[in-house]
Amino acid sequence: MTALAVTITHEPARTILTLDGELDMVSSARLTDTIDAALYGGRQHLVVDVSNLTFCDSAGIWALLRAERTVSAAGGTLELANVQGILKRVLDLTGAARAFRIITPGQLTSP
Repeated sequence: MTALAVTITHEPARTILTLDGELDMVSSARLTDTIDAALYGGRQHLVVDVSNLTFCDSAGIWALLRAERTVSAAGGTLELANVQGILKRVLDLTGAARAFRIITPGQLTSP
């Protein structure tokens, strides 16, 4: 079984979801549920910090893409933060990176 922990940090203008562990077919429902709960709670500007992901398969990529569509359809925005390593390579090679606004670590730091 894969483990994915999601830490939620609410800031005045955005909610940061920090993923820790593996994002795959088994754990992607946790991301989906967290996104849905944030939207239901009125949070529309979401940042998904992927710096602590240890693994992400194609189901994880699809979960991120679905999350972006869901948030956009609700009138919000979803950004990815700290995209690096193999995840960055896969997003770039597949063209999926174009679906997201990708922010740098400095942009994630609160003002």
